[in-house]
Amino acid sequence: MKSRWLAFAQGLGIEAAAEEVWLGLAAAYGADGRFYHNLQHIEHALDVATQLQDLAGDFTAVQLAIWFHDVVYDPRRSDNEAESAAYAERVLPPLGVPDALLTKVRDLILATKTHETAVANPDVWVMLDADLAILSALPAQYDAYAQAIRQEYSFVPDEAYMVGRTAVLQKFLARSPFYFTEQMRAWGDTAVVRNLSWEIEQLGEGKP
Repeated sequence: MKSRWLAFAQGLGIEAAAEEVWLGLAAAYGADGRFYHNLQHIEHALDVATQLQDLAGDFTAVQLAIWFHDVVYDPRRSDNEAESAAYAERVLPPLGVPDALLTKVRDLILATKTHETAVANPDVWVMLDADLAILSALPAQYDAYAQAIRQEYSFVPDEAYMVGRTAVLQKFLARSPFYFTEQMRAWGDTAVVRNLSWEIEQLGEGKP
């Protein structure tokens, strides 16, 4: 992932300080307790976004937002998205990232708080679909994701986790269609229903 970031930074013309920024990203995403919200998640989201890049109006903004959207992550807090956006706003301006681009990046990061949007913005659609692409993964990959999320919330007792997690999954299931882009809907919506229904069933049986 380091080489991927450095190549991206070079394309942006910010390679001079790209190494320093990478050290911050690597430290954040590699921190203890990051069982899912780590560089593997960033890599997967970038891969999916790349498949959808023709839909984006500003794919550079989408990529930057993906790199930074979970840089601050504490499952005990509710302001991770705002703090991640603030982090990006601190480290990117000294590299010469224009204010207009930075504003787009901030807004895209903040959109991941609710994963909902009433705005017809293809950049937001690509961002949100890439971030939640894991929900349409193959069963074994989804199982690993569900277990990783449970590990990140290991401080929550089983019964409370079951209630809270089930509520989140049911809210997602109520969305129809689930994804925002036609490409993701075409092959992903059915898989989302399958995966989330399976996890809800597992939670009801007291399984992680």
